[in-house]
Amino acid sequence: MSTIELPADRLDKFSDWMNPILVKETRQALKSRQFVGTFMLLLISSWLICMIGIILFGSQIEFGRPSTIFFQWFFGVLSVAVVIIVPFNSFRSLLSEQDSETYELLSITSLSPRQIVWGKLLIAVVQVLVFYCAISPFIAFTSLLQGFDLFRTIILMTSLLGFSILLSMFTLMLSTVARNKQFQSLATLFIFGGLMWAIIVTLMFSYAIMDEALTTNFYWGLAISWAIGISYFFLFNQITVAQLMFDAGNKSSGVRFIAVIQFVLLWLIVAVSYLLNGSISEDLFWGMAFFSLAHWALFGFFISMERDYLSRRIRRDLSKNFLTRLISVPFMPGGTRGYLLLLINMTLLGFLVAVYSPIVSGGPREGLLTLLAIIAYVLFYYGIGCAAGRWLLGKSQDLRPAHVRTMLVVLFAFAMIIPYIILFMMGHYDYYRDGYHILYITNPIATLNEIDSSGHTNDTILPLLLIAATFAIIINIPAMFKATREIVSPNRPVNEEMVE
Repeated sequence: MSTIELPADRLDKFSDWMNPILVKETRQALKSRQFVGTFMLLLISSWLICMIGIILFGSQIEFGRPSTIFFQWFFGVLSVAVVIIVPFNSFRSLLSEQDSETYELLSITSLSPRQIVWGKLLIAVVQVLVFYCAISPFIAFTSLLQGFDLFRTIILMTSLLGFSILLSMFTLMLSTVARNKQFQSLATLFIFGGLMWAIIVTLMFSYAIMDEALTTNFYWGLAISWAIGISYFFLFNQITVAQLMFDAGNKSSGVRFIAVIQFVLLWLIVAVSYLLNGSISEDLFWGMAFFSLAHWALFGFFISMERDYLSRRIRRDLSKNFLTRLISVPFMPGGTRGYLLLLINMTLLGFLVAVYSPIVSGGPREGLLTLLAIIAYVLFYYGIGCAAGRWLLGKSQDLRPAHVRTMLVVLFAFAMIIPYIILFMMGHYDYYRDGYHILYITNPIATLNEIDSSGHTNDTILPLLLIAATFAIIINIPAMFKATREIVSPNRPVNEEMVE
């Protein structure tokens, strides 16, 4: 084989290995008017900033820190392209497949849902890298000026790259969730507003990096942000893959497993901080505690109100090992098993906070009481939603989990408003203008404000919340036993070789 033929052979193998969606859509994207227009605007804007800046600085460009000002302007132009335009194009890429009804053609090819998702994501990465190449000569220009800081520049450019990829993955996930036209319109508005907020945060972060001293706490915060961002990248990726799977497939286990790994990761960060510093920062501890709570409150809203159904394919693929099946129970599909997973992690969170909060802050404070109250609210409302959803979804196949979640939101809204209506009809506000009434206990906002402001539970609020949460758990216990038995002692298909 000649030296000319060898590289050609390697290139052929490399092209066969590459994702076909990436190859096809990269060619289309790089020729599209939208990409060419964005690329030209990026170059023209950067050139104008360079020329106008040189004219305004004049002879003073050799003094001071002109590189900081130039870099922030170039960074802002690049941020608009990679934080707003690229993620929004990622959102539209999968929607266009659905609108043009070409996704069905992709689904019947040899490409798996994961390959489709990675192909769409890599298109966004290629566009981001092209924009980076376009801005690199102007960044090189700033390095020739006074005040250029290579280390800060590397931090900002790598952080922007990671943030852009995370946003692209997030918008891809939302595009798979938005099925109907109405929801797609709402999702478009939500994404546009979120991306505008993201560009503001990005610019504020760049100003802080360039103007403030970089302390040890900053490096800790940056490392924690990267760890959390990477974990959520994999979560968004798994959710997107699950949404593209066939209905008979196991869409839940991978997503739930990653959510648990994220929870463990947050508390590993706290443990590492303790091992390195010999103590736990109060801000870090309570930040991780409430971040974990928000993580499970949002995640539990979806997993606790699914349809309790195991397809033949899922039952066929269950492990032959009893212990493995037992451990996998909370990770398997179904709202009841989802509520069980939520209950396990919320209990673990409450235990961790109760055990470690005296070490961190010297004793229980409002933070502990507030966190326990929120845990009780989550378990109560989601327990009611799980039980009601199980009953409603079992009555009719026309109902969907989205209907159950909407019902729970409406129930929650009524629970917040009704106490005020009852007290108004009783004439309570004719005599009392301020103060907390026990009927407000169904209203989490009023109750949490009372706990936070007074620093105590009046010996009534928290016990009532714990009783309500216990009630919600009890009404779901028979269903949780049944859901566990379906996995531990599965009713496998007669012909296990049958492909559904």
